[in-house]
Amino acid sequence: MTVFEGRRRDVTHVSGGEQSGGSTSNGRPATPRSRRVQSVDHAVDILRALAESPYGASLSDIATQVGLSKATVHHLLATLASRRLVARVSDSTQYRLNWGLYELGAAVLRGIDVTRIARNFLDQLATQTGESALLGILDEDSVLYLDRGDPHGTFRMVANAGRRSPLYSTASGKVLLAYAPDRALFDRMVGAGLEKLTPSTIVDPRELRQTLAEVRQRGYATCWQEREVGLSSLAVPLRDYSGAVVASLAIAGPASRLNQRTLKQHLRPLQQTGNAIGARMGHGDSSLHGG
Repeated sequence: MTVFEGRRRDVTHVSGGEQSGGSTSNGRPATPRSRRVQSVDHAVDILRALAESPYGASLSDIATQVGLSKATVHHLLATLASRRLVARVSDSTQYRLNWGLYELGAAVLRGIDVTRIARNFLDQLATQTGESALLGILDEDSVLYLDRGDPHGTFRMVANAGRRSPLYSTASGKVLLAYAPDRALFDRMVGAGLEKLTPSTIVDPRELRQTLAEVRQRGYATCWQEREVGLSSLAVPLRDYSGAVVASLAIAGPASRLNQRTLKQHLRPLQQTGNAIGARMGHGDSSLHGG
């Protein structure tokens, strides 16, 4: 006997059959053509309700939110707890999400790892532009380069994987800083001091803030010999399935080849490659948002 047998009629254990129209117990329209297991639907509703209550929610609150009886929610919570997907908050009657969900989420992330996805794209971009291609992420108060691609037969003069650079003086860093979720990061960086690395380095906070606003408006960042004399770079953000900026994609090379005159010819392949990597990470895929 399943935990749903003998319970209220609002829990119909569908095993392979199709729902016949109308609406579910929480008001969601049924989908006749789909073979939906209603108990699984309800369990997912509970998980989503708990996701909106990071500090926990009571059995009564969960039942009200998902539109099910307390008895039904109790049994579903017990099942989810046995699989480590939810847990009771210590010394309380509230429930929260548990580490089993993190393990499942980590498995998803491993499947869309930005470094793995970007690997071949970096080499292709480097070959297409004739400049080095760099993949960077925001790590505390600097940009950390994870990987790079180089065109054949060129002298390597840009950052290697594992190297860090300041956020304010590189194209990659400006992109990551412009879209950083930590709004206090800018103030901390300015408070620590902006070193003038070259005559072109932006060290005035107001000018830098305006530059970051322009990055967000146009969708890319430039660095015209601001980190190192003779070296310029151009970068775009990489977005994941949620739309969040998770990394930067840049090309870097000698200022004699990469400059304001050649900006347009380099920007197009950079943006196209960035869009392709983002698509592989689910950006723009409505199905990942339930659409």
